[in-house]
Amino acid sequence: MSDLIYGDSSAPKLDVLVFGPHPDDAEIGAGGLLLKLAAQGRKTGIVDLTRGEMGSGGNVAIREQESIEAAKILKVSIRENMNLPDCGVEDTMENRRAVARLIAKYRPEVVLGTYYELPPGRGLGHNDHIKGGLIVAHGANYAHLKKMDLGYETWHARATYFYFLPPTLMPSFVVDVTPWHEEWLASIYAHESQFGRAEQNPGIRDFFGANAMRWGRQARGKYAQAFYSPWPIALDSVMTAAGMDGLQA
Repeated sequence: MSDLIYGDSSAPKLDVLVFGPHPDDAEIGAGGLLLKLAAQGRKTGIVDLTRGEMGSGGNVAIREQESIEAAKILKVSIRENMNLPDCGVEDTMENRRAVARLIAKYRPEVVLGTYYELPPGRGLGHNDHIKGGLIVAHGANYAHLKKMDLGYETWHARATYFYFLPPTLMPSFVVDVTPWHEEWLASIYAHESQFGRAEQNPGIRDFFGANAMRWGRQARGKYAQAFYSPWPIALDSVMTAAGMDGLQA
């Protein structure tokens, strides 16, 4: 069973729901986007699959408090934790159903998960990122099945996208998050047990900033975050794709 660690579970339906394998993953992969959406008046939420108990620093209690602080910075409506084992996330029917239940509960238009077609290994694909992405992909599909019996009315999200893309994969789209860059970094530094204090570990700023700048050029801004869609993205016009129609995240 998942636990609500921040917000009100009776909050209105969400526009975007981000699933992260560990506390801090949603911040790193989609934090800038979440801040931009909040500025646009959108309702967002985060679901962490694990408590991050295998992290090099901190413990479950510390990481939960850090997650709450980051949620406040990102202005999300809710943050839940599925209590799956860190480093032991598996693509099972039970876990797919658990994800589907949360999607049916919060009824997001867009679901985000981690990209999963990766080779396993240090610096390559973390088990929880791979398996976590798979259960989100399946769960988003199961949420609309009438016979799944999830305890909520069925829900079909308009789209499921993925973050944490490998360097060799061209994103399907990038989102300019330049105005929210500092707040985004603050949400990452909120996880002090993992990244230290900003003044003690400035290299984190450089690391994440460099990656965001890489995609920022493609978004005609300074900083951007990248996402992948397994399906074609329909546009009204080639002018939209060219950035001429004021396309919003």
